[in-house]
Amino acid sequence: MAEDTVKKATKIVVDIPDEDVATAEKAMNDQGFVTPKELPRLMDIDYSRSLAAALTKAREGKTEEGYIYSEEFDFAGGEIENIIWNMDKIKNRDDAKRTLADHMGLTMPTETLSKADKETF
Repeated sequence: MAEDTVKKATKIVVDIPDEDVATAEKAMNDQGFVTPKELPRLMDIDYSRSLAAALTKAREGKTEEGYIYSEEFDFAGGEIENIIWNMDKIKNRDDAKRTLADHMGLTMPTETLSKADKETF
C-alpha cells in the first residue's frame, strides 16, 4: 500500500523595504487601501501578503487602527489584481473588490454562478 503524500502550503515571506511600508501606510491613512497603482510590486501575491503583515506590525501601538487584510481578485479579461485594505474603512470583500476595480479602472467580471454557488454560508 502506497502512502498518500500530503502537500502543505508554504508561506513565502518577502522582505519589504521600509520605503514601501511608508508608502503603503500613507495610502492606508489617506484612502483606507493600497493597490498596485501606489506600489506596482503589489501585483505579486506573496509581496502583497508580506506587505500586509509589515503594515500590521508597523501600526502596532500607534493611533492607526483597523484590521489589515490582503486579497487578490479576478476581473474581466483575466486580469488579477491585489489590494490591501483596512477593514474598519472597507467593511467586506465585495466592497474591497469594487474599490479596487474603481481605483484601477478594471471591469468587474460577469458572474455566471449556479444557484448553489450563490449561497453564502
